[in-house]
Amino acid sequence: MEKTVISLDVGTTHIKAALFDNKGKMLQLEKQPTPSVSGEYGPVYDAVRFREIVLTQMGRLLKNSPSTPVGICITGMAEAGLILDRNSGEPLTELLPWFHPGPRCLSDAVSQEESDRLFRQTGLRNSFKYGIYKYRWLLSQHHLSPENTVWLSVCDYVAFCLTGKMVTDPTFAARTYVYDVHAGKWDTQRLDSLGLSEENFPVILPSGSVAGEYQGIPVAIGGHDHICAAFGLLFHHPDAICDSAGTSETCVGLLSSQQVQGSFPEDSGLLYGPFVDGGYFYMGNVPSSGHSVEWFRKKLQISPLEYREIDEKMAQLQSGPTGILYLPYLTGMGAPWYRPDVKAVLLGMGEEHDGAQILKSIFEGIQFQICWLLEILEKYHQISVHQVICAGGLVKNPLMMQIKADVLNCPVRIPAVSEATLSGAAALFLKKNGNREEADLFLQGAAQIQNEYLPSLPITGKYRLEYRKKYLPAVKMVSSFFEET
Repeated sequence: MEKTVISLDVGTTHIKAALFDNKGKMLQLEKQPTPSVSGEYGPVYDAVRFREIVLTQMGRLLKNSPSTPVGICITGMAEAGLILDRNSGEPLTELLPWFHPGPRCLSDAVSQEESDRLFRQTGLRNSFKYGIYKYRWLLSQHHLSPENTVWLSVCDYVAFCLTGKMVTDPTFAARTYVYDVHAGKWDTQRLDSLGLSEENFPVILPSGSVAGEYQGIPVAIGGHDHICAAFGLLFHHPDAICDSAGTSETCVGLLSSQQVQGSFPEDSGLLYGPFVDGGYFYMGNVPSSGHSVEWFRKKLQISPLEYREIDEKMAQLQSGPTGILYLPYLTGMGAPWYRPDVKAVLLGMGEEHDGAQILKSIFEGIQFQICWLLEILEKYHQISVHQVICAGGLVKNPLMMQIKADVLNCPVRIPAVSEATLSGAAALFLKKNGNREEADLFLQGAAQIQNEYLPSLPITGKYRLEYRKKYLPAVKMVSSFFEET
């Protein structure tokens, strides 16, 4: 009988669940918008509604599965979470999204010296997003004592809803900001200084290992969504970089324990963490990648541009640089400087330019920023990226993928899989609870390369000149401008 496996992706925009066969073919996809409600400080999630959606999706997939699935693997957004009563398991608070600004007052109070120390231990830059700040903020807001409470990330909570077990994996534990990634355990000294203990957090299990059962089916937490996607897409290409190109764009690659040697370079501007299959990952992101395109499409037009119109206009343009510089910081700069105060800028427009050229310059600016991250990677880790495996909504735009190949000067390859995160989580479950051969068979179908974009050397040369002579100096100039204001 055909073997099947289920994966769940609890995302910012959608909650998705998929049923796969053992050759990586997606048999059924359940997808529902992530439900949010208005809170005092912005949108929050209703924990009970989350549980209802997940159980409904599970019921539909199990009804149609040709055999009992060998397992369920959970992935999704990091940092979002809630507080549960440890004894009853009942939610004591709403679910806070990862972007909820309420805890900012707590992160802002941390000194630079302490931030530097925590980076060496966690691989993360200080941010209000992390779980420890949400946990403490919610305790204060709801006038709760830490006693008999536990902080769960949203994926930990989904695992609890299915199994009744309060567990997590290292990738989610790391995003609490109280996890020592080198020792592989909770930072009890820091917890004690905050009036907390290990009892306030779930048990840490290896990524992909079985935590419990749902209707007799083993359930595992796969890990952070970007990292599960990277597991699947880099399984056959460990030296490549996984580029998740959506609303934001996140680049993930692999580092061995020998490459890290117990410490992370503090001035690289990259983030680091435990990879789901051993070793570590590095991560750099452009927060306003696809968001920049949507901003142009919807807000810079009298009426929103359809994607068909965009493709038609782009196809009429000549190859090579537009001469317009776009710095993609609509929501602030992510890696490598993490400057929320820096804003997006368009430089070099003349009356000869039209909307299509400005839109193309937006594509170019996003890739220039990624080019910068790859140079940092080579400088600090001596890693030269020879191919980029790209997944996400923006891969549907051939022009953007070709610009990516030309600016980065390396092949950009697009896998056949339409749901890289779900596929990666399913493959991880098969490897951790079966063997490498099962994961290999699964990913031969799911992660095979469908399209390839190769750099054009004359055009690449022009882009490299633009990047060196204009883009990097412009970044420094704009950064200084916002510091001064």
